[in-house]
This record gives sequence, structure tokens and C-alpha cells, in this order.
Amino acid sequence: MLTLYQFNSCPFCWKVKALLNYTKQPFETVEVTPFGTPELDFTDHKKVPVLKDDDKVIVESATIIEYINTHYTKLPVSDDAKKWTAWVDDTLVHYLPPLIHPNFRTSFRHFALIMQKGQFNWLKGSFVRLMGALVMPRVATKMKAKHNIQDVEKEFLQAIDHWVNNGLSGKTFFGSNKPDFVDCSVFGILRSGDQLGVIDLAKTHNADFGKWYDACYPLMNGE
Repeated sequence: MLTLYQFNSCPFCWKVKALLNYTKQPFETVEVTPFGTPELDFTDHKKVPVLKDDDKVIVESATIIEYINTHYTKLPVSDDAKKWTAWVDDTLVHYLPPLIHPNFRTSFRHFALIMQKGQFNWLKGSFVRLMGALVMPRVATKMKAKHNIQDVEKEFLQAIDHWVNNGLSGKTFFGSNKPDFVDCSVFGILRSGDQLGVIDLAKTHNADFGKWYDACYPLMNGE
């Protein structure tokens, strides 16, 4: 049985889950405590996602999804798939923290939606929410500076248009009539921002994006 060690809010974790959900590959999830990560004591790698396949440990989302697709799901991979999955990891994902965690107040409100019910007891949950809301706006600010993001909303919507115009390019899915490896990656990254204003923003801006996202959702979201 595959076991995915994750934060439910992590876009890279959702990228892995979208692939597993779409292909109906059985797996278990373990929610990792953000501060201290005691659940990852079996590895020196302290960043999620981490995948365990029996005794084998795989880290880094790009390596994980390649491993899963090679050994389990076996979705077709087009010639330009690597270009688009690199775009997901190197461009698209960088807009999410500044959109979701622009300041303490917004981040604190969003953490109430991000954290799963029953994930922590009240005291631990309150600590995680408070610390997360303190840390993530700083992470978002550093990310904007590192990647020279000047107007996060404008540039994010330009990225959405790029995906629709050049990725989907008039097709229902990147994989044409049914989703493929790339659809799962793009959906997974964006799914982490669902109910946090990100998807509504993109849908309002680009109706074709909304059609694609809504078509992917029941296939890749899982229960």
C-alpha cells in the first residue's frame, strides 16, 4: 500500500493526490504536523510530500509522481509533458502563497478552512493556526521577491490564460478527450487553493478554465 505523508494544504501534495485519485490507485494519507514533523522521523527529508511504498521512501513531488506513474498508474506522457510539468513547479505554484497568505488576518482566516476537522486537538490546532498565519505571509513575501512577482493577481491570471490558450489549446483536457499526466499536475496544484478565493478568481476571469476545472474536479478530487 502506498502511503503519502502530506499537509492537506500543500499544492505539491495535491499534485500527487490528483494523480492517485484520477487513476483510482489505492493509497493512505498521513497528515504531518507542520512544526516538528514527528511523522517524518523515518527520513532525513523533512518536507512534504513524502511517499512510502512498503520500505521504499520517495521524496520531492516531481520524483514521486514519476515513480507512481512508472510503477502504478501508467498514464500516457506526451512529448511536451515535461515542459508543462516544469511550468507547474517553476511558475504556477509560486502565485499561490501570495494569493492565499497576503497578510496575517487573511492567512489566519484561511487556516481555519485549510485545517481538517479533527486533525488536531483544540490547543494544538490553535497553535498551528496561529503559527501558520505568522509564518506564511513571510514565506509569501520572500517568494514574491525571489520570483520577481510584482502584481500577483494579474500575473496569476496571465498564467491561467497561458494554460488555457497554450496548454488546453481548445481541447477539453490537455490529454484531449480525457485527462492525462499534465492535467493531474495542474489541477492538483490549483486544488490546494480551492475555497480560498483562488479558483473563484480564475473562474471569473476565464470561463474556459472554469469548464476544465469543473470537469477535472469529480475525477481527481477524491472523497
